Amino acid sequence: MTAKCMFWLAVMFSGAAFTVTPVLASQKDSPVITRLKSLSLSRKIFCFLNSGMLCELCSMYTRFIIAPYESTGQVFTDSTILPALGFLGMSVIVGAVFFRTLTVKLPVLMNEDRIAGVWRYMFLFPLVMSIVIHWMTPISPRVVMTGRVRPVSLVLVTFVMASAFMFYHISWWTTVRLTESARLQQENTFLQMEAKRYNEMQSYMNYSREMRHNFRQHILVITSLVDSGQLPELREYLSQFAGLNTKSYTFFCPNHAVDAVASHYDRVAGTQDTAINWRLELPAELAVREADYCAIFGNLIENALTAVKSLPPESRRINVISSMLSQYMTGISINNPFSGKITFGKNGLPVSPKAGHGIGLASVMNTVERYGGSMNITAEGNVFSVDIILYSEAVL
Repeated sequence: MTAKCMFWLAVMFSGAAFTVTPVLASQKDSPVITRLKSLSLSRKIFCFLNSGMLCELCSMYTRFIIAPYESTGQVFTDSTILPALGFLGMSVIVGAVFFRTLTVKLPVLMNEDRIAGVWRYMFLFPLVMSIVIHWMTPISPRVVMTGRVRPVSLVLVTFVMASAFMFYHISWWTTVRLTESARLQQENTFLQMEAKRYNEMQSYMNYSREMRHNFRQHILVITSLVDSGQLPELREYLSQFAGLNTKSYTFFCPNHAVDAVASHYDRVAGTQDTAINWRLELPAELAVREADYCAIFGNLIENALTAVKSLPPESRRINVISSMLSQYMTGISINNPFSGKITFGKNGLPVSPKAGHGIGLASVMNTVERYGGSMNITAEGNVFSVDIILYSEAVL
């Protein structure tokens, strides 16, 4: 009775170790309780069945190893702790073989959201393997010692363990390659978006430069007419100037690039009956690269304009604040009302149900991280807010 208790204690200890190890290794920076709770049910079931499969392997190996002693009557399972010690020893060996798999490979698979749906079927592998191994385990030790059963079975069991090992490693390798491919594709998308923003910024700056040039020319003509006292001609010119079919231009801040981007989106907001409250307190020279700032600035305002488009005209309003928090810190704060429900992912960004959406904020976060800054996104009381702090390259 004592030997059986020792054996089952060894099984329980090994099973618990095989189950908990990948779970605890999946999120090393989180508390233990948080890691256990955050794991989905399908992943927990998989870990449990995986430990069952490894325990079955240990049990079968133990049966084959101690079979010569059991079959000759030298020792008996019910009266010795040899099976328990054998099982515990095999658990250590199998645990060493699968150590990297349990602590590195499986946690990577469990943390990959792209294969979340696979876990509904992934449990079938350890389940089927456990059944097969249990079915292959001989009941009587004398059967093991018949002919070549023992050496052939050891080879087969080793092949089964190698198959399980290869299955997990191939799954890990495929997932890593897919993740790397997705990362490169995302980075390529980021670069394309930044190039688009840069081209737009150049277009806005050229337009604002043209408007400023034309305005200076008008001022020169008006000044000349005033100085020469040609009031009738001045009235005529002003009437023509007032009747020109030109686009109005509003200056928002001394920095020409930011001013041009703000002017562009202010006109876009006017076409969709959206009111933007601007408060841009920025100097002519920014603490960060103009292209990076305008990429962030443009993405956030474009997202806000898209979000309020579905609201009634009287609710379409956006608040935009940007200023220098210090000589080396630039702050951006944009908020707008929204309708519906917003779900956030593990990276703190909103999860969009539409394919291709949500890239803008991911691009913004990517740029913010390059400047060692911070980005805080909230959605409370039907108000969506994005607060960003950028540090100058001089302090990085």
